[in-house]
Amino acid sequence: MITAIQCVIGIVIGSIAGYYGGVVDAIVMRICEVFMCFPFLLMCITIAAVFGNSLIVLIFTLSILSWPSIARIVRGQILTLREQEYMEACEALGISDFKRIFKHLLPNVLAYVIVYATLGMASVILTETSLSFLGLGVSPPTPTWGNMMQEARNLMAIKDKWWYWIPPGIAIFVSVMCFNLLGDGLRDAIDPKLKR
Repeated sequence: MITAIQCVIGIVIGSIAGYYGGVVDAIVMRICEVFMCFPFLLMCITIAAVFGNSLIVLIFTLSILSWPSIARIVRGQILTLREQEYMEACEALGISDFKRIFKHLLPNVLAYVIVYATLGMASVILTETSLSFLGLGVSPPTPTWGNMMQEARNLMAIKDKWWYWIPPGIAIFVSVMCFNLLGDGLRDAIDPKLKR
């Protein structure tokens, strides 16, 4: 859900910035740079400490802080695609800006968004696990891998209760590796420059 929200925000903002360019692009990119200047994990910890640790706060925090990277990817692709001949044909036919962006430009950018989303899933899993392990993620009655790892913070649990930390650790490792491999595979399959 976090990846879906950040992709929607990033796609809309990146599309508007890339299509209109000029002042709109400059303003949107400066806002993106402001968001990217903050240390990501430190901002997540600060927001969780101020507003409390709940699932809604975690989803909101990770979604709001993660959209600039996908917005920059979409903006860069649309800046390239808007100079193509078919966009001149759309302008000659009098097609509205909304249809030009969402019907003609975004389908050509979708491959990059899918690859980013799969790689972003691994990052979201690791961030949620880190915050929950620190006690700033999802509240403990809700089972998460970070909460399970937090149960094994003392030496006695590490020595005698291996089932507290080994299964969640393996699950985190396997899921992050799977999402990374899926993202690499999709990138190789979609990118025409890598095809022979």
